[in-house]
Amino acid sequence: MTTQIFLLLDMTSSMSRNKEGAMDACKEFIEGLGENQRRGVESDAVFTLGVFNSNIGLERVAREVPVEKAPKIDHEHYHPAGATPLYDAIGQSMDLLEAHAGPVMLVIQTDGEENSSQSVTRQDIVERIAEKTALGWQFVYLGCDIDAMEHGADIGIPAGNTMSYTRLNAKAAFADLATSTAQYLQDGSTSSAKFFPGAQRHRNRSVSKGNSSRRTS
Repeated sequence: MTTQIFLLLDMTSSMSRNKEGAMDACKEFIEGLGENQRRGVESDAVFTLGVFNSNIGLERVAREVPVEKAPKIDHEHYHPAGATPLYDAIGQSMDLLEAHAGPVMLVIQTDGEENSSQSVTRQDIVERIAEKTALGWQFVYLGCDIDAMEHGADIGIPAGNTMSYTRLNAKAAFADLATSTAQYLQDGSTSSAKFFPGAQRHRNRSVSKGNSSRRTS
């Protein structure tokens, strides 16, 4: 069955501090998936890219395209602005994925904490993630300059499915994401609480609970 890979990318104002780096990181992930396909990792996965902020809500840049044909994000589609309706964006992404009959992998990327959701609460997200995880969905949480383990745990995502990275190392982090995604697909899109090997999950040790900043935009 076709696997749906959904990357939910933070496009709030704080991401403007390294806009080019964020775009390059996203391209690294897409190119990495395509390269894995060329190397013979058999998969009929499709890819969706969503961006979110309080100005636009959730907007899909790419919709269920074969991973080897996924478009690269560019300045036309990536304009960081506004605040962080993280719960709304996660909830809307899950709503869109409900109709998919095969395995689902939802990657949540952000550099800040929830501050402007209007319709979805943290408890809503915790309950839905637990429900869908039990059904085999794979959830991944990437935290840019924040403690991903802490923030992921807040919504019910296991530590082994989170990665913290520094803004300057975004490209390497997304290359790791592509590698782990390829392994996930090769293993039959089977849900796991250990999506990232330890070396990847702790790639950037400067981002820790003791010194991570809680960004609010």
